Amino acid sequence: MSHVYYNELWLITRSDLEKLLELERRLQESTPLKKGAALNSALFIYLRYRNIVRRLIMCYDQMVQTQKRELIKKMLECAIGRMLEYKKEIVKLDYMDYQWPDDILNQMKFTPDDIELFAAASGRERVEERIKFIQELIESAHKVPQTRERSLSQIHIESMSEMEDQTLKTRAARRRMRIMQPSKVELIRESPEEKAAREAKLAAERIMRSAILLIQSHERARKGRCYGADVKRIYDYNKKVRFGEIIPRKIDRIRYIKSAVTIQRAWRRYASRKAMRKRIARLEDALGMTIPSWQCRKTRTKDDDNFQRRRALMPVFDAHTKKAISDERTRLLKVRGPGLMEDITDEIHEWFVVWYNALGHYDVFPAADFGGSVLIVTGQTSTPQEYLMEKLEKEKQAKAKGRRAEKMAPRPKAEPIKSQVPGWKMPQTDALSCLEEANIDFIRNWSFRSEKPSEREYLDLITEKLCYELQLEMREIVDDVMRAELDVLNKALLKDHAYDKEKFTIPTMDKNIDKTGTKRKKDILEDVAVEDLFSELLRAKIIRNYPTIFLRDWFGDLSYQNYEARREFRDFKHRLGEVKQLVLEYCILPLISKGTHQVAPLVRSVCIYGLPGAGKTSLANVICSEIGALLFDVSAPVLTGKYMGKEKQQRLIDIISKVARVYAPSIIFLDAGEKPWLKKVPPEEKYLQHKRFANYFVKLMKGIKSGDQILFLSLSEEPQKATAGFNKFHDKFIRVPTTDYNTLYMYYKNLLMKYHGVDRDIDVSCLAKMSVGIPLNFIRQAVEKVLSLRRRITLKFNPLSPIEIMNEILTYQYPTTEMVESLDKFEKLTLSARRKTKVS
Repeated sequence: MSHVYYNELWLITRSDLEKLLELERRLQESTPLKKGAALNSALFIYLRYRNIVRRLIMCYDQMVQTQKRELIKKMLECAIGRMLEYKKEIVKLDYMDYQWPDDILNQMKFTPDDIELFAAASGRERVEERIKFIQELIESAHKVPQTRERSLSQIHIESMSEMEDQTLKTRAARRRMRIMQPSKVELIRESPEEKAAREAKLAAERIMRSAILLIQSHERARKGRCYGADVKRIYDYNKKVRFGEIIPRKIDRIRYIKSAVTIQRAWRRYASRKAMRKRIARLEDALGMTIPSWQCRKTRTKDDDNFQRRRALMPVFDAHTKKAISDERTRLLKVRGPGLMEDITDEIHEWFVVWYNALGHYDVFPAADFGGSVLIVTGQTSTPQEYLMEKLEKEKQAKAKGRRAEKMAPRPKAEPIKSQVPGWKMPQTDALSCLEEANIDFIRNWSFRSEKPSEREYLDLITEKLCYELQLEMREIVDDVMRAELDVLNKALLKDHAYDKEKFTIPTMDKNIDKTGTKRKKDILEDVAVEDLFSELLRAKIIRNYPTIFLRDWFGDLSYQNYEARREFRDFKHRLGEVKQLVLEYCILPLISKGTHQVAPLVRSVCIYGLPGAGKTSLANVICSEIGALLFDVSAPVLTGKYMGKEKQQRLIDIISKVARVYAPSIIFLDAGEKPWLKKVPPEEKYLQHKRFANYFVKLMKGIKSGDQILFLSLSEEPQKATAGFNKFHDKFIRVPTTDYNTLYMYYKNLLMKYHGVDRDIDVSCLAKMSVGIPLNFIRQAVEKVLSLRRRITLKFNPLSPIEIMNEILTYQYPTTEMVESLDKFEKLTLSARRKTKVS
């Protein structure tokens, strides 16, 4: 697709987003809604946000203009955050993590495809770069100096190039040396492993060559035998006819003609039936009614080439924009830098004078972490009058504490404040404010610009942004100078008031106070390099690789009857398609970027549970692959015998916390997540010491904050065996259900139709009906076992029967009813299920 298409898609999406923001403003001003109307309103806006996020992902993935991509990225992060906020409110109103708003989708004229999201499309190159970066980190930690390989032929070529420069050699000698080939290639300083690998490769090539020659000779001999038998048979027949041993029967011409007509009629009927079947097959293929074993990928390949061509343009545009920014930064530093420093210095000096004239001393200079002199300019620091009032208030409080408790009259208990206006209203959050700012930014800077793809960068936008950044940079430099100057002034004041009767004090700031007002903890690992900590975790096998599986590879269909079942108060269950959407919203989308994690609702820990073989490990790999996460495996088998003792255990948690934040996004993975909270540990598993890190895991999980891009992910097969602490530890629970008929029907179709010899009309419905509840991985292995190479050769004259697959499928050992019932009971103990039970 062209630049014009994506520009038009971006403009349409931005227009729809502006209408949605206008609807949000009206809802903010309106009265609170009742529960039914609130749920419908929240679902309506949530679905519109999903559709907008889907289109913004497409625009960000294919937009070439660098500055416009930055705006789209900002809008995308805020839209994802606002969408997830609506999801959180919907769960509170509906008491369920899964929704089936078929009626609202019909009103909006949306299909499930219009609101389907795939996170891999958002910044695909970023995820690929992230995975490559992690792989380089692991390889650098494992790096061993390798011996350099140089063969005699390479040495000969190098020496020959040197000899060509010498004029004393004749042309004949040079020509002889140039055409001469080394008779034997010897590797210098070759390790035994490399030598064994090279010899194994050469042996494999020799075996393959001899096998091909053997097959060819046998095939030629077979053809020769067949040809010789045919020639001998014809020779014997002609000899017998010549000697009168066989008298050829003479056929009447009328019978001959009738036979020919009969054969022609039969053949033409067969040919017409075959042509009709081909025509019907082509029609069904065009209508998408069958799945061919081979499809022409010419159109898809052309689209992929266009996408890759557009991707190749992005680095070019980025390079031009970076060069323009660098040149403009150099110019602004020369032109505006000195003047900015003087203005900032004058502002801070004026602040010094105001405080000294009012109180005779100076206020504390704001720390760099809090913003420095930006707080002074914006009026966020206290004035001298406010400082005096605060000081008097502290003195009064100190006197009140000194009084006796008996003299203090008991205060009456305050009654709880009840909500005056019942109902629901979506609160104003940072995500909505960010979206409105991005929309205003577009209207101010982009609404009147021509949409020409040839324009690479807009210098006025670069200058405006650089002026702001330059002011902050100059302010940091001036702040350091002013802090030193303030220290000198304070020392002079203390020296002047050294002989006063009353002690002269100067306001000071505690360096250990954080932005939130809490004291900072001393970092034990402050002096240790992060690379060394990473290598330590890698050697302990806590950091490990994982197979790359994307969300589009997860197979599952949606529930199309749950809307009616819920209206009619019938039993209904979610399916594998809904699990995919829930994993996307709770585990993948919040971790896509730091900005999204800051504005989205915070989900610290998620537990994925289900029956054995349901696909929990695959979902964990999907989560890591979609965001390019760094995986920390803290399962009991990995930590057995490592970091023994409380100090070393605490050190491990500190290392994981620090490395996970530096190399975010990160996943802290716990297999068999119920083990640290088991009610009773089996005797054969006591050596694993499952409960050793349970309290440390709780502290590690509670330390995750917005913007850290860290998720604690655990898998469980028997969550019912854990204590209540297991439920409190996890924010969300996602159950992977068993396979259903819809999913299995589609899976069998895709699995069998890739084999050319399989009948296109094979009874897949019967197979799907018989396989309900069987994991997809087991079905795939069974089909591959049935359709072996020998069986695929015979498919043309011995068609595949569903009974062959069914016999292999029925060897599956179903889980016991106790296991299923225990998972059902545990599902009723989750937070959302308990809330639903209270309401009902």
